[in-house]
Amino acid sequence: MHVEVEHTPGRVTFTLEPGAAERTGRRVELARRSASFLLDVPPGQVHPDLLVVSALLCARPWVHRSTPFSCSVPASRELADAVRSGPRLRLAHVGEGSPRPAPQDGSPGLCFSGGTDSVAALVLMPGTTQSYHLSRQTPEDERRATMMDGRAALQSCEVLRRHRRPVTVVPSDVEYLRNPTGFPHDLTTAVPLLLHADVRRLDAVAWGAPLEATYRLQRGRYRDYAQSPFVAEWGPVLDVLGLPVCVPVAGVSEVVTSAIVHQHPLGEAAQSCVRGPRLGRPCGRCPKCTRKTLLAATVSGRWPGDSALERQWRDREARQHLLAEPMKVEPVLAHGVHRYLAQGGRSDLLRLVAAKAGPDPRDWLVRSYEPALQLLPERYRPAITEEVHRFAPPMSADEEAAVRAYDVTVPDDRRAAAQVELERWMAAHPPRDRARRAWNRARREVRARLGRRRSAPAR
Repeated sequence: MHVEVEHTPGRVTFTLEPGAAERTGRRVELARRSASFLLDVPPGQVHPDLLVVSALLCARPWVHRSTPFSCSVPASRELADAVRSGPRLRLAHVGEGSPRPAPQDGSPGLCFSGGTDSVAALVLMPGTTQSYHLSRQTPEDERRATMMDGRAALQSCEVLRRHRRPVTVVPSDVEYLRNPTGFPHDLTTAVPLLLHADVRRLDAVAWGAPLEATYRLQRGRYRDYAQSPFVAEWGPVLDVLGLPVCVPVAGVSEVVTSAIVHQHPLGEAAQSCVRGPRLGRPCGRCPKCTRKTLLAATVSGRWPGDSALERQWRDREARQHLLAEPMKVEPVLAHGVHRYLAQGGRSDLLRLVAAKAGPDPRDWLVRSYEPALQLLPERYRPAITEEVHRFAPPMSADEEAAVRAYDVTVPDDRRAAAQVELERWMAAHPPRDRARRAWNRARREVRARLGRRRSAPAR
């Protein structure tokens, strides 16, 4: 794979030139050949290593380890070594330049999505934190429709500005490089931050990834965060850039991040739904809305009616999360349904979910897993740790052991029987909103086409 980098006033463009064997990834197709990021950073004000890593994050699904990655911008030897030891890729174009020096008295940057976990991360970070939001920009000639509506996230950025929190919105069509549409890599959301790192003197890169994601509990089994792609794979690369990884919520669950946004004034900026038309109006139908509704009720104690909860979980997408083995983000679901039942809930569906999930893991879900805090950049560790403990006291040794022992992938007769009952209930209660979903999808497609005509393309 070769990537040409062009930095002109107001725009950085990455043009992908794949080899014959690199036109398809393992799961995603290369649908377009170039992606642009719209920003006000003057040409020549981005360190070459930042451009190389940005190019790599745009092209990663189609970069094979057997073939060197080539970029029109030369990388430093130190970056080439880090890419080799981390993602285990080879850089073909290595120059004599020095790596990017970490700025003195810099400030951290946050890859900001507007979701609950992202806002919670910002609450825990220093007041000098600068947020960067990657806003989807649809190319003029693009015909693929999407269910995503980015207006709520942009309104979330406006809330940050009202609270005097600096935030930069960077429009980009990078999600259209691949088919199906989406970010080429989980860390592609950091590209706006990387491109601003020099002019804004950034010295850390942060994400809002909670315990379930960082320790992979949402997949049903514990994996050490230190062995995750955030730390083991891309950590050495970002260290060379002078931007060590900073994930303030890595050791707390979604239950805690929901409590943070429920209590803090910045919480008005949080909306995890990416389909709702505006901030404060989530779609109420997607799986994320369904889980976050349960979470919000768990934290606030204000529960929707039994039929309303069942209607959400019966929807076509949400039901697949319950029928999956393991269930999506199962620790949070287990806690939510047990709290619902303990407070008088009578839904037969959620009673079956509780039977499948087993006991409520509440004790450790509302506390902080301390090993995660040890992986924060040293400069920011004390202050962030203090903020985390304001909302979530440290786990005991037994609770930490329970996190490390978490595994719902082991065959279990009780769980298998509960799964059968859950499947029977779902078969007897199919989704009731197929016509409404078809109508809403048609409206989204029309809105997307109209939006493309009104907006300037990012090429």
